[in-house]
Amino acid sequence: MSGILLREYEIMQNPALGANVLWAFAQGFVSQPMEQSLTLWHLVSVLPLVFHNNSRKVILKRREASGLRSILDRDPSISVAQNETIFNIDNRLKAMENRTFRSLNLAIACKLITLEEGYFKSDVPFKFPKKVFNETKDILKAANKLGVWAGKMSVFEYLTILGVEPLK
Repeated sequence: MSGILLREYEIMQNPALGANVLWAFAQGFVSQPMEQSLTLWHLVSVLPLVFHNNSRKVILKRREASGLRSILDRDPSISVAQNETIFNIDNRLKAMENRTFRSLNLAIACKLITLEEGYFKSDVPFKFPKKVFNETKDILKAANKLGVWAGKMSVFEYLTILGVEPLK
């Protein structure tokens, strides 16, 4: 494996990073004034989006105020249409299911995220770490921004925009 691929593989396999990513998403989500419930559907969508380089770039290029729908706009500077990147999420959801649940278990064990009455919440304020690789910082920033966007809409709206199909 080349150095870049090996580093990407190690990052994706790291449940501690995954737990921090879910925490960043949860904090972005609960920062919104809308009284939404953070569901498992929200959380399982995070790692496949922010660990995927193209999806992460699309999220980071958009302003927070633009909202989730802005990631569907065609951007000529990226060779792949965003909807191709985003709407292929079902395959990535399935492929990253074990990593997501390991990361979620760790986040719950560390009390970064709690489960109450079937919904998740996070009362621990998230702080961006200072001394981490730029790629890790970008992953955390993308997760937080995605959480802010998700917190502004219903779970149905969120999943519909992403093109997530219910599990069969």
